[in-house]
Amino acid sequence: MSELITEHSDSEKRVSATFHKNCMVDGDKMYATVKRNMATLENVIAVVKKNNPLVSETIIRMMATEFKIAILQKLREGEAVNVLDLGILYLNSRGGIDAQEPTVDDVPDLGLGFAPSKEAKSSVAGVLVDSVATENTAPAIRQFTDLFTERVGCEATEGMPMQISGERLRGAGDGIRTGVFFAPVMSDGTMGSDESAWVRATHVFQNMPKTISLILPPQLKAGSSWFVVIRTSSSHGKREVKSVRETVSALPLTVIPAEESALTA
Repeated sequence: MSELITEHSDSEKRVSATFHKNCMVDGDKMYATVKRNMATLENVIAVVKKNNPLVSETIIRMMATEFKIAILQKLREGEAVNVLDLGILYLNSRGGIDAQEPTVDDVPDLGLGFAPSKEAKSSVAGVLVDSVATENTAPAIRQFTDLFTERVGCEATEGMPMQISGERLRGAGDGIRTGVFFAPVMSDGTMGSDESAWVRATHVFQNMPKTISLILPPQLKAGSSWFVVIRTSSSHGKREVKSVRETVSALPLTVIPAEESALTA
């Protein structure tokens, strides 16, 4: 069977990439992911139509549909499929088997893999990366909510619950180095750098990537102001890394008495 002739000249293409820290190894190693500029079936049909102006779009669409039906049929029959000489779409099975004498019932659910052909691999040789970015893995505080008054802002009621909202907040890691800390505001409005004067939250009842809910520690008296510091070793999902990531609230949190909260609620 002769190979399909699919080479056509085209303009230079560029993509963007993002660097990610490799949490599976020690050190500062990173890996890159390329942003997916997805071409839809409509985009592909448009290219075929452009390259074959005498063929109607209806015929192109019909043949694309027939190829899809045929490929799915072959997969249902348990066969690997050569997809237009671009690569092999094949059945696989991933997952461990604990049985000492496994049977067919112990085989994990079947999935699909794809092995690109040399032609497909060589087609991306001319694609250039023209922009890069580093993944932001640090936690980020967006807002405070006083759960006693249900008000959003920079005030929290003394001894009452509050919620911190943001991104990548979930606390994890060393119990001494990580957590939610309250750093006092100095007379010049800056955050106190003496960590021995910081107060660590001990009553955290919600610990999620986007929200942390806690009871204000008793050391935070009405009238005092504190910057909120979050330190965590949480990575994607429930993984933990050795490094500690930190964020500090842009504005300090002011503690108000419960009586004032009740009057203004």
